[in-house]
Amino acid sequence: MIYDPLVAGDAVRCAELELVLFRGDGPWSAASFLSEIGSGHTTCLAARSGDLLVGYAVLAALGREGDREFEVHTIGVAPAHRGRGIGRTMLRRLLAVADAESAPVVLDVRTDNVPARSLYESHGFEVVGLRPRYYRPSMADAHLMVRPARYGPDGGEGNGS
Repeated sequence: MIYDPLVAGDAVRCAELELVLFRGDGPWSAASFLSEIGSGHTTCLAARSGDLLVGYAVLAALGREGDREFEVHTIGVAPAHRGRGIGRTMLRRLLAVADAESAPVVLDVRTDNVPARSLYESHGFEVVGLRPRYYRPSMADAHLMVRPARYGPDGGEGNGS
């Protein structure tokens, strides 16, 4: 698997995957992906199997440098490539961006998406709220999850001194 930045030419494939993965929850369009890829405040990752894009992830930086939080906008992996650690690897790479600034990370996840919630919890996220009828048009609820800032060169909490 090759992990590298999303590029404009990936937008259509990302939108195709969104239709498969998030059909009932307002999947992103190619234009939405182009906007994120072209933004100066996002980190957009691709997972490629040969020439085929099989996964994508988008992280947004919110606030001023030195006083930021980050938000995971989306992570998606083609169904035929799930269970291979692709989503986990992309999440770790996104979290490394936030850890470099010792910043917290937030995200929303469907309350019934147990695999995604378990992945996030295994990386230090905690449910801090409920967003009723958050996803459209499905009207599914979402958990608001937060991962506190990590400090120190290893992303740990530091030694307190």
